[in-house]
Amino acid sequence: MLTPADTNPDFRQQRADIWVIDTGEFAADSELLRSFLQPDELERHARFASRQIAATWLTARAGLRYLLGRYLDETPQSLIVKTGPNGKPFVENPFQLSFNISHSGSIAVIAVTDRDVGIDVEQLERQVDTAAVLRRFFSPAEQASYAQYQQVDPRRTFFRGWTRKEAVLKATGEGIAGLAHNEISFAPALPHAMLTYRNSAEAAQTWFFHEFEPAPGYIAALACQSPPMQIHKSLLRPGALSL
Repeated sequence: MLTPADTNPDFRQQRADIWVIDTGEFAADSELLRSFLQPDELERHARFASRQIAATWLTARAGLRYLLGRYLDETPQSLIVKTGPNGKPFVENPFQLSFNISHSGSIAVIAVTDRDVGIDVEQLERQVDTAAVLRRFFSPAEQASYAQYQQVDPRRTFFRGWTRKEAVLKATGEGIAGLAHNEISFAPALPHAMLTYRNSAEAAQTWFFHEFEPAPGYIAALACQSPPMQIHKSLLRPGALSL
């Protein structure tokens, strides 16, 4: 059971909450999870061809609804989740609560704070043609940064940069069109990992990043145009899902 302190909607102290969900732990709770969803979400869930992807999506979406319900003192199924022009989800609320969600493999991550935020997670074993992706989506400065830091662990270095890039796009809601608007560093553990934002090195310093490992074999990044934030990380367990 989550306590009020776990889901406090007062973020005036520059705080961001990160929730990690191991969706495999919720295999026995599918009916409860389904009860949290709206009819259109249930229809979407039924259309997934892969049972594994469907189960991961169900747990992530229901977990998001449950957590937002705790923050906003609403039931999960009563929340109206809307989407912006590029598909970014939001819920109108008096606390200016903002959130973002990502999932990969069996892990889902959710970020909650009081301003536009983006979060992305990747499974390190995911097969990607890194050279092709770097050429297509990363600037020469970013490619040079990757080359500088990839010697120790090329795969982790690549996904470090990719999750940062994705988190920024998800924070702004621009989608893939925003790739050209920012350049990021591949250096590890940087709270200011932006090289340029909209061609400005000064504007890049307004962005805060938090890199973390939500589970073995995964890497994730949070991005927010904000002063440095206190990060509060928690695991959402099946036993917490009570109303």
